Amino acid sequence: MEQAILNTVFKEEREIREMVAAEQQRADENLAELRRECADMAAQEEVRLKGELAAAVEAVGTGEARRRAEAVLAEAEERTKRLAGFGDDLLRGFLQRGIRSILPGE
Repeated sequence: MEQAILNTVFKEEREIREMVAAEQQRADENLAELRRECADMAAQEEVRLKGELAAAVEAVGTGEARRRAEAVLAEAEERTKRLAGFGDDLLRGFLQRGIRSILPGE
């Protein structure tokens, strides 16, 4: 009788561990995907803003246009740094909030 109860407990524990491992793997995959998306967004934004800068510099060679173009470039670099600076903790927080919203009882 006691052995049957222990076997049941061990079986349930093993199943819970497998479920936790599967969730961890899914969370890791989602986190990696978020990292890729953020890196892609940062790269796209940088390319877009550098393109705007190049067009502005090419269109008008005056000092004011150049100052505006340099400001646009500085903004592009700052945005790129902010997007690229999303750390693991921030991304993990986004992921955990998303998971909590779909898990029953959370």
